[in-house]
Amino acid sequence: MKKFFSFSFLLLALSYRAFSVEIVKDGKAVSEIVLPLDSSASVQTAGSEIQRSIEAMSGAKLPIVNVASPDVANQIFVGESEATRKLGFELGNLKYDGFKIVAAKNHVIVAGKDISHFTNSFSKFKDLPKNERQKAWETFTGKKWRLPPMLDFRDFNEDCGIHMIDATGTLYGAYELLGQLGMRWYMPNPEIGLVIPKLTNISIADQTTTREPEFPVRLMGDSGNGFYKNEFLWYKSMGVGSAFIMPAYHSLSGPLKVAPETQPQEYYGTVNGKINYLSPRLTNERLRADTIEYLEWVDKSFPGIAYTCIGQPDGWSLLDSTDADLGWNKVADRGADGAFSDYYWDFIMDIRGRYMQRHPDRKFTVFAYSSTQRVPTNVDKIPENVSVIFCQNARSWMLPNRVLANREEWLAKMSHKEQLLIWEYYTLHAPKYNFPPVPVFFTKYLKQSFDGLYDKAAGVLAEVGWTSPAVREREKLVLSRPGISHLLLYIHNRLCWDRNLDVKAVLEEYYSLFYGPASAEMKEFFEFAESVWNRPEPREISASGGFLKAPDVDRYFEILGRANEKAGDTVYRKRIALITAEMEPLKQLFEKLKRTGPNIQIKTTKETPTIDGDLTKPFWRAEPHTFIPLKTIASRKVPPELLTSVSFRWANDNTALFIAVECMEPNMDQIRDQCKSPDSKEIFSDDTVEVRLETPSGIRPLIVINPAGTIFDECVMEDAGYLPSFYKVSESSVKKFADRWTVELRIDALPISGVRPVPFYPWGVNVCRQRLASKTPELHMLSPSGTSFKDPKFMANVFVRK
Repeated sequence: MKKFFSFSFLLLALSYRAFSVEIVKDGKAVSEIVLPLDSSASVQTAGSEIQRSIEAMSGAKLPIVNVASPDVANQIFVGESEATRKLGFELGNLKYDGFKIVAAKNHVIVAGKDISHFTNSFSKFKDLPKNERQKAWETFTGKKWRLPPMLDFRDFNEDCGIHMIDATGTLYGAYELLGQLGMRWYMPNPEIGLVIPKLTNISIADQTTTREPEFPVRLMGDSGNGFYKNEFLWYKSMGVGSAFIMPAYHSLSGPLKVAPETQPQEYYGTVNGKINYLSPRLTNERLRADTIEYLEWVDKSFPGIAYTCIGQPDGWSLLDSTDADLGWNKVADRGADGAFSDYYWDFIMDIRGRYMQRHPDRKFTVFAYSSTQRVPTNVDKIPENVSVIFCQNARSWMLPNRVLANREEWLAKMSHKEQLLIWEYYTLHAPKYNFPPVPVFFTKYLKQSFDGLYDKAAGVLAEVGWTSPAVREREKLVLSRPGISHLLLYIHNRLCWDRNLDVKAVLEEYYSLFYGPASAEMKEFFEFAESVWNRPEPREISASGGFLKAPDVDRYFEILGRANEKAGDTVYRKRIALITAEMEPLKQLFEKLKRTGPNIQIKTTKETPTIDGDLTKPFWRAEPHTFIPLKTIASRKVPPELLTSVSFRWANDNTALFIAVECMEPNMDQIRDQCKSPDSKEIFSDDTVEVRLETPSGIRPLIVINPAGTIFDECVMEDAGYLPSFYKVSESSVKKFADRWTVELRIDALPISGVRPVPFYPWGVNVCRQRLASKTPELHMLSPSGTSFKDPKFMANVFVRK
């Protein structure tokens, strides 16, 4: 029996060699690349990639010609042409931007669906310099409205002449062909990111291969992924692109944002008695009518796009006071991520209905994110011509997370798979996030996310980390920290093309090919990285909590050190060195995370006070009482003429933290306390006292209260699943006097910790007073940062006396 199988294997090997198209023999080219004379930019790029990759593998440079040469034995035809049709090749009913590879006798054909979206739909403005487009748009429309930002994707590569969003099936086919020969594009860094096998002889096995992506939309955005050719082609090697355009932009910002002071003021909501240019008044008839006119101008300017985007404005977090009084703010019933859903969908359905009276065949895209992430209650079924752009964070799925439930709610109201497009946020490695260089790696939850999307979604538009302009110019790379971010993106894009992908096998091949003798150590590294990231703890890192622990840092570098030893003086070591260098700042992380605020000892008490805002009672004033003055945020000095002070007490049974704040105010008649709705972000436009806490388990309650006694309270880390959706302060009170106003709070400790703050396990705290009853706003803080009140590093440490 063993001899039978060995003989069969020999026959199979011989048949493979017998039925193949020879490309290179003994290091010499025995074939040529045939490109049609009128080839598109993407087809030309495909031919060039085949040429340069085969040369890198074998040293043989295949000539590129427009017509097959009679004296060359074999040809690689790239793209459809008259020559391929004569050979009987047809793309047929290829789905989306898929491709076919046919190899037989003396030829190989690589061709796919190629669509230049910008050539077809963006010609009116695409050739204008960026700084002239807005003016040209205003001239064209006669309106001072914002040029739709969907034009400027920053994804165009001048060297290749194509956009990332373009459908480039032939180019995807070229990479598949080269992948069959052993090429791998793991990282965008050209010197170390590619696996290039060294071959003296190259043959393409006879085949008819058809590949179609699972989703029509497979996009990645990193704030300029078209800038550099090598990085651009790395994305394309993974099949990034889109078979058609589903516009996803803040279209409502068009009539609202360019010059709001000059636009009709009825467009905008009023919050706390003042107009707020970030708050659209969606019930306003003029805004609705003008939005329809704006969208018509967009469709005229960018023809051939099936969808019209009714996108909510960016930065929308407050509701017009009149509309809120009419019951449109559903925060109490629907939570923070469904507060404005009904309000937005009332607007969407009206705009859709009116627009379809003029353009009955239109499709529409809308957003589901921030306060509109949940399904609306005023729409039973999402109309079939409406697609929802659902914003999610798969990176946090190891935590108890409402987002999955929200996504399922949408799917239950949909009829077909092109009604859902995912806008995904993968990594935090970008300047605006300032996240420590920890490997963000979660293949288990990544696969889980995709398994829930196959046949249910149009695809994924994923945001990835980007570098600062200075770094990108130095590195010729926009992707941030490619060493620790490339592998997750590679797996993501493979899953976009193959629902049956064996992720484990792909990873095993990666470890072997990319790290050679250090494969075992690097497998250990990434598996450890995934186990760390998958801990069910907050995605943030602080002195007292979070998913990353100080010993983890030592282990990361211990594994990398062993891998470095195994790698030797090779390209494998360079790859490991890149990861090590990117993670180097972690060595100082926990030292830097130590809070810089003061250490504050607080009293324990057996008494349970009446929470009434009276800070003169013995509970607060009995000796030795401690009221600590707040300092100005910038100067870090106590303003003697305007004292704000805070005091703390801890319940002896560990059930509560009590806080008292006294705000001296000579202009009590000018304080702002317009917000009367609990948990409304309108409160941030008032005089406020804001309290931020961090418990030893990393939970961060936020409590904001104004002089009217209105409370905004939540858990900043509520996605960690430790608290209910709405964290509530159990008791609060505000009292006004002629020259001051006071705040008194009881904060239940058991739901957020229950652990008594002690010197080796303190709680973090910061208190900020926002004063608007003056000519210029003022901020006073318990532990001033100089800039931001939110940074936990600047918290004070509070603990009880022994």
